[in-house]
Amino acid sequence: MMEAPTGPGIYDKIIKELLANIERPLIEKVLRIKADKVSRLNVVTQLTDEREADFILKVESGNAPTFVVHTEVQSTNDANMLARMLRYFVHIYTLHKVIIKQYVIFIGKDKMKMDNVLEMPGIRYEYELIDMRNIPCEQFLYSGVPQEIVLSILCNRGDRDERSFAREILAELMKSLIGELYLSMYIRELDVFSKLRDMQKIMIEEVEQMPIVYDLETDIRFMQGVQKGRENGRVEGRVEGRVEAMQDTIEILLRRKFGADGLSLMPKIRMCEDESRLYAITDALITAEDIREIEGLL
Repeated sequence: MMEAPTGPGIYDKIIKELLANIERPLIEKVLRIKADKVSRLNVVTQLTDEREADFILKVESGNAPTFVVHTEVQSTNDANMLARMLRYFVHIYTLHKVIIKQYVIFIGKDKMKMDNVLEMPGIRYEYELIDMRNIPCEQFLYSGVPQEIVLSILCNRGDRDERSFAREILAELMKSLIGELYLSMYIRELDVFSKLRDMQKIMIEEVEQMPIVYDLETDIRFMQGVQKGRENGRVEGRVEGRVEAMQDTIEILLRRKFGADGLSLMPKIRMCEDESRLYAITDALITAEDIREIEGLL
């Protein structure tokens, strides 16, 4: 498994990407809010000394009053969290003037310790703190949705030991992605989050032992992509997204063919944005028996 980026910011970035398509499971399984309709609000909340808010959602349910859910995700304890959330509250209420429910979801490895209540004469303000370690992993683990399965590593694993938990997560992830070419992307995210639960070493060991449950050499869509690359040297569509998809495919093949030695080439692969070269590497990986055949193309 390649070395994953580190630092609190990477957790924030990945968690936002993961949650972008599972907002309803997030509010139902973590925030315990039932909704008929959830929609993202494009609220600009970058104040002079503040970053942009993580998630601001409008929630509608039956005849109940519509309200706004504002959620922040924290991988570290922030001593200024109470003041941050209060500033967000004032800004959002100024714009929408509806009920606002605020939450901070803590995914860090340390003990959660942030103030969430402000009381002064005539004033009381509070937001809800949620520690992901208190959420049963089953809420996400058996969902069949890759983004949710990845999140399960941050939850309460019950009486499972770390190794059996890692194996179960990987097994569920592989089942959810049969016939797809995005397994490596979610494994990288698992690698990042496993650090927050001191499970990275075990996760790396289990990934190195896992089989690829589909054959990339006979995957129709994969072969169509290779053939199109041979004929055209490029593909139609958004270049940036296509380049990233090809890099992900190469990572899967490198892991399958050469294990950790193959993944050591990924930093150079990630720096390569030449589509013709990426297709040549992908094509070579189908039949390559020696990693030096790939190194010669970099």
